[in-house]
Amino acid sequence: MKNRRPVRSAPLAKIGRASLDRPLPPLYYRVSRTLEQRIRDQHSRVGDRLPSEDDLCREFGASRITIRQAVGRLVEQGLIVRRRGSGSFVSAVKEPRAATPSKFTGALEDLFAEVKAVRTKSAEIVEEVPPAEVRVLLGLGVQETVAVVRRVRTFRDRIFSLSTNYLPRSLGAQLSESELYQYPLLQLLEEKLHVTFRYADQTVEARLADEDVARALDVNFGDPVLFVERLMFAEAARPVEVVRSYYRADVYRYQIRLVRNRKAPFHWRLHDDVR
Repeated sequence: MKNRRPVRSAPLAKIGRASLDRPLPPLYYRVSRTLEQRIRDQHSRVGDRLPSEDDLCREFGASRITIRQAVGRLVEQGLIVRRRGSGSFVSAVKEPRAATPSKFTGALEDLFAEVKAVRTKSAEIVEEVPPAEVRVLLGLGVQETVAVVRRVRTFRDRIFSLSTNYLPRSLGAQLSESELYQYPLLQLLEEKLHVTFRYADQTVEARLADEDVARALDVNFGDPVLFVERLMFAEAARPVEVVRSYYRADVYRYQIRLVRNRKAPFHWRLHDDVR
């Protein structure tokens, strides 16, 4: 395990920290994505004329230059064609790529099945002082270091996720980067290091890709990504591991089935005229 305190040079090293911020994409990009989504949702069909520049300026509170940048991006994508003297028209409907659902029923076995389906594209193991939130979760001192495992992973040869795992140094010292290309980290922890995970607490939220996440996942700055933080528990009350992952929204879909075990009463009553 490499000892880097602080890490400054490696491209992957700043991702786990910098990407915690929520970037705001430039206005032209937000306008472009909004228009693109309208086309995808069939609000604007092939052959339809886009609103005029003046109308778009008023709608989005943007300048003409910003609107021209936004429409220009759609032209580059082949979704819009400009006709001199007539305006801009929808020329194609962008079909969304099918995302691969990750189905969870509440069993930890679902997580084990997921990690076996992906491959590692790049990986590194370093020793660092973790972010303050991770330090508190793991019960560490202010300057205490942990083993940090960073990986970019693929699914069916497409970049799929960017993950950062925070582990005790004693565990990280027994791992090698070469092993991360051969086996899932979860499998190495369980079968090689004999860590038996009992349960995990997982938080899922939508975020926007900053420059580091966008570069690692091969998406555009400001594209939506799925951020997942997972706390892995063994026997103790504190987690053994903290995992922070970013998933491409066009490749990964989080799907949960909600099962009704009992019929709970509603806390309001229907009026007689709607019964």
